[in-house]
Amino acid sequence: MYLAVLLPIIISLPLALIMDRYFKKFQSQKKELEHLDTINKKLFLLISHDVRSPLASLIGTIDLVTDNDLDPQEAKLYFSELSRKIKNVNSFLDGLLNWARRQTQNKPLEFSLFDNNDVIKLTHDLLEPVAKLKKIRITTKLGHHKIYADKESYSFVLRNILHNAIKFTPIDGEITIETFVKNKQIYTTIQDSGIGITKNEIKKILDGENWHTTKGTSNENGSGFGLRTCLYYLKQNNGVLLIDSEIDTGTKITIVLPAEK
Repeated sequence: MYLAVLLPIIISLPLALIMDRYFKKFQSQKKELEHLDTINKKLFLLISHDVRSPLASLIGTIDLVTDNDLDPQEAKLYFSELSRKIKNVNSFLDGLLNWARRQTQNKPLEFSLFDNNDVIKLTHDLLEPVAKLKKIRITTKLGHHKIYADKESYSFVLRNILHNAIKFTPIDGEITIETFVKNKQIYTTIQDSGIGITKNEIKKILDGENWHTTKGTSNENGSGFGLRTCLYYLKQNNGVLLIDSEIDTGTKITIVLPAEK
């Protein structure tokens, strides 16, 4: 009699625990898939945004050559500059597409020890033509530092922050890129003389709440996803983002990543 009553309870209790465990696992996987889907959709928006600037620079150089009657020496200089830009864009696209493919396939990051100067130089060369359109001067104060992280993630973050600095800096402004080491961490700072960010907006950005886009000082559009994505990938690389800003004076954003494994 008692066995007949207890047996269903004995059987159902482990089953309930198993079902609860699978349900929680399913919910967790569903949430992760939804998160990845959001990341992937926004990622493609950012890629198209990233590609547009260097391609515009190439088109501008080509237009200069085709629209002007250049002597052979001038043409040689322009074609040499065009060749350099094409090589930079090709290197940039190789890294970007490989990195994007890994993100969409949810593959692990490729951690390695690399010289941040190489990434900074490529990023500078890609975006300097955009800065020149606004007569913005970009100066660098770099040391040779080795970062242990996913190289393409660092490139992505640096590129987005520098692009934002250009976007929110007025004509004839200045941007400084500086690197230094402290407590086995590599600091990469991008400081501009732009319009600044309010303390409330900084809090929203660092709390992951800021999704909206703001037009730049020359009415440039944005994807509305840049800094939040930077925070996401820095976290994956054991890094942090620091923001210090003053309205109408400028903003300093610092990328902090490990110097060694």
